[in-house]
Amino acid sequence: MKNLLLCTFTCIFLVACGGSSSTDDKTQTEKVPTPDKNDSATDKELDPSKIHDVVPNVDYKNASGIINDINFENHQNGAYTAALFKSDFNNEWGKITGRANIVERNGSQQLAITHPKDHYKQGISGGKKLNEYNELYFSYQITFGNNYDFSMGGKLPGLAGLNFHIDKKPDGCKTVGKDEGFSLRSMFRENGRAIGYFYHQDKTNKCGDEIDYQHEGENFSFKREKTYLIEQYVKMNDANQANGIVTIHVNGFKVLEKTNMTFSENGKHAINYQYFQLWHGGNSNDWAVDRDSTAYFDHVVLSTKPISYSK
Repeated sequence: MKNLLLCTFTCIFLVACGGSSSTDDKTQTEKVPTPDKNDSATDKELDPSKIHDVVPNVDYKNASGIINDINFENHQNGAYTAALFKSDFNNEWGKITGRANIVERNGSQQLAITHPKDHYKQGISGGKKLNEYNELYFSYQITFGNNYDFSMGGKLPGLAGLNFHIDKKPDGCKTVGKDEGFSLRSMFRENGRAIGYFYHQDKTNKCGDEIDYQHEGENFSFKREKTYLIEQYVKMNDANQANGIVTIHVNGFKVLEKTNMTFSENGKHAINYQYFQLWHGGNSNDWAVDRDSTAYFDHVVLSTKPISYSK
């Protein structure tokens, strides 16, 4: 009888004091983990099913590590000229071959790039020198408009490292020799399929190596009228070692990672260049769009720390 009373008292005490049963413990241990949170980006756990719907809430004015944030809040609606492009991005070179305008969307000023119907290589393209970095983060927000024609594909921004002692650049379907540089742009392909498009010293393709973005075990594709915060991280390889790293996150989720890259065989250059591009191609009319197609940029950022996820 004493044992029965003691057991009953113990159960009542546990319930009153918030004790848990073995069933509760099992529920806690089987909880599916979510990706790491970044206090500067979001205070909510990330739901993988929301990759197309939820953009990390970055405090661009106060997030630590930001070197440069190019946004368009100080521009009035209207034409975006080559002079404004050079001024905003501090370009070494730059050209606007499509139509470029500043427009207000969703409460912010954004850069709208329109590719005209029946053309390819009509968009925006520029490059600029950076300080030398051993590792660096590069991000931007992009929204493909509701009538956007992905066609056969096109180029997106990315970091690079150039050897300024030679004229050759790591693009244009050229072979990349030892210490002749690297470029790590992305592309969209048919129906918005997203890929890394990488020129590096161990590449196997005639042009850049194409590596699919992956999310939840499947190829990832951009959707129209969805905003994506794309964040690239690059870390240089050690001299004579294939241990360079490139990762890409989309809206806080890792979609690409390569950890065996050779960017500079002997360490003669580092991350020192930024490509900012959006154009279709390819080098033939097969890449042309079949209708006027507009995409929108905002917050082009260089940073020493990630802004959309925890490292």
